[in-house]
This record gives sequence, C-alpha cells and structure tokens, in this order.
Amino acid sequence: MPDDLVTFLRARLAEREAAALAASGAGPAPSWQALGTGVYSLTDSLADDAPPLATTGPEIGGSDEDAARAEHIALHDPARTLREVEAVRGLLDRCGRPGPGETSSDPVSRSSTGGERADVDIAARHLALSYSDHPDYLVEWRP
Repeated sequence: MPDDLVTFLRARLAEREAAALAASGAGPAPSWQALGTGVYSLTDSLADDAPPLATTGPEIGGSDEDAARAEHIALHDPARTLREVEAVRGLLDRCGRPGPGETSSDPVSRSSTGGERADVDIAARHLALSYSDHPDYLVEWRP
C-alpha cells in the first residue's frame, strides 16, 4: 500500500472528523433523526417543539424526495461520522503497525503472503475511491 495513499486517506479522515466536530458544537456528537422533511438532533427534546437543524422542503406537503433528502442528511450525523472515522483509522493503524520484530514502514510488506499484501492494497484503494473527486486523489490509486 503506497505511503501517499495512506497519507491521503488519513487527511480525508481528519477533514471528516473536523467537520463532524464543528457540526457537533460543544458537547458530545449528536445523533440526528429525520422526521418528514426536517432533520432533528436527538439531544433536543422533540416534545419541546425544538426547531429542525435543517429542512429539505415544506413541513406540510413536502414530497417523498424531500423526505428522502432529510433521511440522507440524518444518516450522516456527527456521531455516525465520528464512528466511521474511528473505524477506518483503526483499519489503517492495524495494517500500518509493525508486528513483533518488524521494522518496515510499509504496511503491505508486513503481510505474510503476496495475496494478503494485495488484499490490504486493494482495500485501501477502495476506501480512497469515495474521495476520487478530491483534487489530491491520484488516478493510479483506482482499484
């Protein structure tokens, strides 16, 4: 797995983490829920008529497409984003950590077989694919 690919992935994770933390405000990262065309924080009391964080259409008479957009936004709430960042970092750390007696900085070279090296490399390339529209993404990383 190329070091520049790992660096690229870690930078994108840092960006996602920063955005999620900024959207969280002070305190723990909130989970969001879509109700109709509104997106609400589960930390707010819906019974207290808390305003939505975002709306994707009129509250009354919104389309199915408006509701689907709200659901999509809620699925990318700060709490989930931070969990996803933690999970991918864990994978990169696991692949990037030398085992006992190993000194290589290249995570792929630490795999015991060529097949395992290829599996780690292709997994990283697939993770990076979601960022293929980023200006720092390199076409040669395509799986």
